[in-house]
Amino acid sequence: MRDREIVERVRDATDLLALVGQAVKLRKQGSAHVGLCPFHAERSPSFQVVANRGFYHCFGCGKHGDAFAWLMEREGMTFPEALEQLARAAGIDLPQRRERPTAEVDLETRMRSALEAAQSFYERQLERSEAARAYLRRRGYEGPFVVEAGFGVAPDGWDALVTHLRSLDFSGELLEQAGLVSRSERGTQIDFLRNRLTLPIHDARGRIVAFGGRLMGDGQPKYLNTRDTPLFHKGETLFGFHRAKGAMKDGALVVEGYFDVLQLHQHGIHQAVAPLGTALTEEHLKALGRFTRRVILCFDGDAAGRRAMEKSLRMALPLGFEVRLLELPQGEDPDTWCLKLGGDAFRDLLRTAPDWTAFMVDRAMEGKDLRRITDRMGAFKDLLDFLPYLPRTTESRDLFASLAHQLQVPLQELDRAVRGRQAPAQGPDEPPPSQSAPPEVDDLVRSLLLLSTAGHWRRVQEVPPAWWENLPGAPLLQALLDAEGDPTQLPGGALAAIRHLEAQASHKDEAGRDADSLFAKLEGRYLDREIQANNRLLQDPRTLVDAALTKQVEIRQNDLLLRQKKLSQQRRITR
Repeated sequence: MRDREIVERVRDATDLLALVGQAVKLRKQGSAHVGLCPFHAERSPSFQVVANRGFYHCFGCGKHGDAFAWLMEREGMTFPEALEQLARAAGIDLPQRRERPTAEVDLETRMRSALEAAQSFYERQLERSEAARAYLRRRGYEGPFVVEAGFGVAPDGWDALVTHLRSLDFSGELLEQAGLVSRSERGTQIDFLRNRLTLPIHDARGRIVAFGGRLMGDGQPKYLNTRDTPLFHKGETLFGFHRAKGAMKDGALVVEGYFDVLQLHQHGIHQAVAPLGTALTEEHLKALGRFTRRVILCFDGDAAGRRAMEKSLRMALPLGFEVRLLELPQGEDPDTWCLKLGGDAFRDLLRTAPDWTAFMVDRAMEGKDLRRITDRMGAFKDLLDFLPYLPRTTESRDLFASLAHQLQVPLQELDRAVRGRQAPAQGPDEPPPSQSAPPEVDDLVRSLLLLSTAGHWRRVQEVPPAWWENLPGAPLLQALLDAEGDPTQLPGGALAAIRHLEAQASHKDEAGRDADSLFAKLEGRYLDREIQANNRLLQDPRTLVDAALTKQVEIRQNDLLLRQKKLSQQRRITR
C-alpha cells in the first residue's frame, strides 16, 4: 500500500469531531460544529469543525487543518508521530517506516528506558527518606499529589544511581548520553544529581526527558537540571507543560520555578508552566502559542522578578500575545502566595490580572525625576519599545494624552514617534487574534460569496464542493452556505470578513455575479488542477510499475480532457 493511500485511510478512519471535542466544547451549527477557539482567547465562537470535509478552521486567528495538523499543533508531534497515533487509535497497522536511522531511534528508546528506570529508583529512595517526606510536608505537599508529581530523592553518595542502572545492563555511555551521570576529576562516573529532592521533567507528550534536583538544606546551586541531551533542550522545554496544555482556555500562566508550578497544579490551577532555569524564550512562547494567545506572567515579587517580567514581556508582545501581569507582594512567590490564599482566591487574582500597560509605564518612570529633561527623554525612549503594541482604543488615547502631559511632549509628536516604531509584522503562522488580517480569499470564491449574500446561495450550494473546497476562502464559503446565505448568522470573525469583501467589491466582482459564467470558470480551474495532478501521478515511478493503477489514471485523465474540451467549446459559443 502506498504512503498516500495509508494517510488517506487513516484520515478517513479518524473521527475529527471526537478528536477535537476532547479539548473544545462544540455545538452543531449547519453542517459544522462551532466552539471557542483553543488557539486564541475569545468570547464568542469563531472556531468550527466541518467533520464531513475533515477540517477545522478559526475565523479569528486563521488556524486551519485536519486531524494530523491538530495533533501537530496541539501536541507538538511530527507528522509521522501523528500518523502513528491516529493509526493506532483506528486499529490500522502501518508498514515499517524508515524516516530516521534505526540507530538513532534505538538510542532514543534506550535513553527513555534509562530515564524511566532512574525515576523508579528516585521514587524508592523517597519512600526510605523521612527527612525528604518531612521537607515536602513543610512545603505543603502530601498525599496522592506527591506520587502524581513524581517526587523522588537522589541519595547522598557518589554513584548510587550509576551502580543501580549498570546492574540493569544500561551502559555507562548511555547513562552519560541521557544526562544522568557525569565524570569526577579522576574520570570515574558519578551521579549527576546527589543529595537532592528530584522531579521528573517531561516533554509535551508526557515522556520523561530529564530531571530537576533541589537542595533540601543550605548550599548552591539550589536548583539543578540534568544536562541538555538529544531528548532535552532547556530553551525549548517548559516544566509542567504536559499537564498544562489542556487547561489553557483562559491563557497560560508563566511562573518562575518547579515549586511554583507544582503548588498551583496541586490547587487545581493547571495552566501554570515555568522555564527551566532560563529566561522565557521564543521557542517557549511558540509552544504556548499552539494552545493559547493569552499569557499571564507571574514572577517573584522582588527586583529580579520584575526584571524577568519585563524581559518576558519584550519577548511576548512582538509575537502577538495578549499579555497580562500578576504582581505579587514583596518577598512572595506563586508557591507561597497560593498556599496563603488558597486556590480559589488565587484564581480570582488571575481573572482580574491587569494588562501590561500600567506595569511598563511604572517601570519607565521608576527612579526618574521628570523635572529633568534627560530623565523625561529616558522614560520616553523606554516607552517607545512598548507603546506600538497598544490597541487603538479610547483608553489608549487617554493614556497617550496622560503620558504626553507627564513627559512634556506634544501629543502629536508622541503619536508620530509611535507610528515610526510600528509593531513588527507577525509571522504568517502567528497572527494576533484581536488584529488578524482578513482571510485570504480566491477571486472565484469571493464571487461565490458575493453571489450568496445577494440571495443566490441555493444556486451556489448546487456547485460541486470539489470545485472550490481546496481554494483559499473555502471555510468562509462553507460557513456562509451553512447560514443559508445570511452573514449575520456567522461568527464575528467570519462576519467581519464578509463585510470587508462587500466593502471592497468592484465592478469586476459585479460581473462575477453572472452565475453561469462564474460556474464555468470555476469548473475550468478545477479541471486544470485535476489534469495537472494526474500528469504528476502518471510520471510517479510507483504508478509506472503498477499497470492496473496506470490504466485507471489514464481513463480518468481522458475523461477530464474530454470534459475540458466540451467546456471550452461551450465558452466560445456563449461569447
